[in-house]
Amino acid sequence: MKKKYLVEKTSPVHASARHIFNILLRLERWNLWTQSVTGISTLNNASVEVGTKLRVLQPKLSPAIWIITKIDQDKILIWEKRSLGLKMISEHLIHSDANETKVTIRMNYEGPLAGLIYQLTRSLTNRYMTMEINGLKKESEKL
Repeated sequence: MKKKYLVEKTSPVHASARHIFNILLRLERWNLWTQSVTGISTLNNASVEVGTKLRVLQPKLSPAIWIITKIDQDKILIWEKRSLGLKMISEHLIHSDANETKVTIRMNYEGPLAGLIYQLTRSLTNRYMTMEINGLKKESEKL
């Protein structure tokens, strides 16, 4: 069985799935609600869709190119970053039922270098994901 390297955060959010998802899709505004991102820009499309390449700037990290690999309206936004020996998958999942909406964000590490990179970056990733989930919750609940 292959070992999984994963950091995950989940939070209830008192807002509709559609509202939360629309905040996620406004990539250029992430830096306004989370300190874990200083900027995101699209490189090959004006719209956010599968195949869109993103340049993501984060404190303490080199600029990174991510590619959107899955969008399911009001439910799922997934992007991936690949480098030699490593694939990182960032998932933004929204689950809504009659009683509440929950947001889960995950960072999966895969590949021969996954264990090493996970050990080196887990603490920073955990801190940034906490900033992100808390910022998204606060931004979504502003209404």
